[in-house]
Amino acid sequence: MNPTQSADRLPLPKVLVLGTGGTIAGVSTAHPAQGGYRAGVLDIAQLVEAAPGIELLAELHAEQIASIDSKDMRPEVWSKLATRIAQWFARPDAVGCVVTHGSDTLEETAYFLQCVLAPGKPVVLTAAMRPATALSADGPRNLYDAVQVAASPDAAGRGVLCALHGRVHGACDVTKAHPMALDAFTSGERGPLGFVGPQGLQFTRNHPGEKPQTLSVPSAGNWPRVELVSSHAGADGGVVRALLQASRSGALQPGLGGLVVIGTGHGTVHEDLQAALDVAESAGVRVVYASRAGTPQGGAYDGLNAVKIRVRLMLELAAQAKG
Repeated sequence: MNPTQSADRLPLPKVLVLGTGGTIAGVSTAHPAQGGYRAGVLDIAQLVEAAPGIELLAELHAEQIASIDSKDMRPEVWSKLATRIAQWFARPDAVGCVVTHGSDTLEETAYFLQCVLAPGKPVVLTAAMRPATALSADGPRNLYDAVQVAASPDAAGRGVLCALHGRVHGACDVTKAHPMALDAFTSGERGPLGFVGPQGLQFTRNHPGEKPQTLSVPSAGNWPRVELVSSHAGADGGVVRALLQASRSGALQPGLGGLVVIGTGHGTVHEDLQAALDVAESAGVRVVYASRAGTPQGGAYDGLNAVKIRVRLMLELAAQAKG
């Protein structure tokens, strides 16, 4: 059934739409057919207004959380998102939530929300690869599709989702795989969970990735420091030693709590870097290994890429510190 057919007969589902900026809210700085733009200029009310027919899908409540380029995403914004979404879902009449986001760190925010929100009502992230003022801007369609997913009963219980270019991805699987293409996101070999568009919403895969144990959002000032380091030809461990020294001297605040190592192959690490990592572990730093080849890691981090492992490790360390 077309999603607008019964809009005049049934009460519309209530969906919260939260804006954080990004290319989807960007404005061109040159001719709209060119690539130059400034991210996060338009507010969420303007984005909703630019998506014709979206008001037939749901009763929308639009709020601005941040207005940033997502390369500048910070834990403070994550905390605001999680708090507001939890408040919204405490309402018995709330059906779903949509978050508009920049594409660069969308997968990190999606996985963070997957970790800290209880499963149930759908949270759907969306983005755009072209600014709002570009010719053939993709933001309005993506936002429309995201609302359609968030308002659907079929999306409930599937964890945090991402609606992008007609595909619905799970937070555990989704990653940005191309810097410019409209179809920039992939779920790798698992593939998307489903598809959304003029034909409606259809899920074609039931398993959205493992739902991790729900963790608390760290309070302000209590986010552990977890850094990414990479193994490569000639990796001598100098970065790790510098981080340890800065942490011990107090120059690094907060001190180093964890390292996610982007290894080669199946997570293998240069012997000189490994020696430095062994010293870090003996000093109480938690070290977790990932792979630049995308090899599944097993256990709690199975199938996660390095940036998502970092999100998970920060939350785990914060929970441990809390006792």
